[in-house]
Amino acid sequence: MGTKAKGKVQKAKGKNQGREHFLKKMPRSILNFCLLPFALCLLPCLSLAADPSYTTEIFPLLRDNCLACHSAAGKAGGLLMGSYESLIKGGANGPAIVPGKSGESRMVQMLQGKIQPQMPMGGKLAPEHIATIIRWIDAGAPGGVAPADATPKIPDIKPRVAVNAEIGSLAYSPDGKLLAVGSFKEVDLLDVASGKRVATLGGHADVVRSLAFSRDGKLLAAAGGLPARSGEVIVWDVAARTMLATVHGHADCIYGVAFSADGQRIATSSYDKLIKLWDAATGKETATLKDHIDSIYALQFSPDGKRIASGAADRTVKLWDAATGQRLFTLSEPLEGVLTLDFHPSGKRIAAAGADKFIRIWDLTDKGGTMVQSMAGHEDAILKIAYSPDGKKLVSSSADRSIKVWDAATLEEQQVLARQPDWVLALAFSPDGRRLVAGRFDGSLSFYETTTFQEVSKAMLAKK
Repeated sequence: MGTKAKGKVQKAKGKNQGREHFLKKMPRSILNFCLLPFALCLLPCLSLAADPSYTTEIFPLLRDNCLACHSAAGKAGGLLMGSYESLIKGGANGPAIVPGKSGESRMVQMLQGKIQPQMPMGGKLAPEHIATIIRWIDAGAPGGVAPADATPKIPDIKPRVAVNAEIGSLAYSPDGKLLAVGSFKEVDLLDVASGKRVATLGGHADVVRSLAFSRDGKLLAAAGGLPARSGEVIVWDVAARTMLATVHGHADCIYGVAFSADGQRIATSSYDKLIKLWDAATGKETATLKDHIDSIYALQFSPDGKRIASGAADRTVKLWDAATGQRLFTLSEPLEGVLTLDFHPSGKRIAAAGADKFIRIWDLTDKGGTMVQSMAGHEDAILKIAYSPDGKKLVSSSADRSIKVWDAATLEEQQVLARQPDWVLALAFSPDGRRLVAGRFDGSLSFYETTTFQEVSKAMLAKK
């Protein structure tokens, strides 16, 4: 080594020896004071090493990302995450968590995409959140109590521009003078003669998915509710435009509502797989009908009021005794979920359609039903069907953006109203059969006269 290099090394050693001498001679109190900022910087890192808390860290992650499907309403995979006990119990595929062994825990494997489908549905959990769950499981998955508010926190995101709310339901009053239009959080009452809006009935929790007038036209039931949380029906006094009763029932939103013939009872069907009967005056639940094993989208009383028909995603149409709630029989020919049905005005037939694109018609007896017609009606799922008041025509709408008119007796296609601007979610004939109204996802309404089915007027119910 050269002389200059040796000199540099000796100089560096001298500096280090000087530092060591300085630290040895420095009073301990001063040394501690100098190291204090460094220790404070380490505190956040040290706190991260603590075992995650189920109550304050794990449950909020599950609530915000998983509970919409894994709640008492959804029960996806039979796994409930609303409490520590139900989470540890596991679901249809066994334990979701193996305490102390995150690598063997099914929940972690699905969060990481090692088991399909990757969870949560429609997105991925942030890596740091998955890491928190892994540390909790590896620490033995210590328990805790879920906070009192166990419902998912769903942000109320406002649109940046004015939008038109979807039209989810339609109903004519029995006298044909009013048309009720259900949309987001409200029902508009339109004067049929003038086409003008005469009232807006607000205060609904979400989209009004089904509407029904009582036979005397005095009451209007508007049903919907909050998805994965609760169903809601508001009963309105039509003349006074006042709210008579609010019914909160079901563990999910309501897709079907109907009045009994005497107007004293209301029937509802929900995504929670149940049918419920209510006292129309008090809103008190009087019965629950259980037999469907999937979401129930369609519900109707027979014209004589003696039976209730329901159509569900379990690919069945079921008939019930309206007085006793007893299931009478099941029509199981559909190959996919049933989204819509309608009794023939005679009550002797029923038509149903849905995701398999077929329209099916059954002849009904006291003890069962015989399928008499089946037709591939559209190129996509059939969203709505409706018989004309005289029973001679059947109209259907589809996700293929068309409306079709059929001969009700033969199911021969008579007319196609193609190129609809959006999905037609609701159809309704006027009581005299002279008009058909179609309500769409884009918030538009079209009125057709029923001789030629030419459009005679159109409206857009804009919402802010």
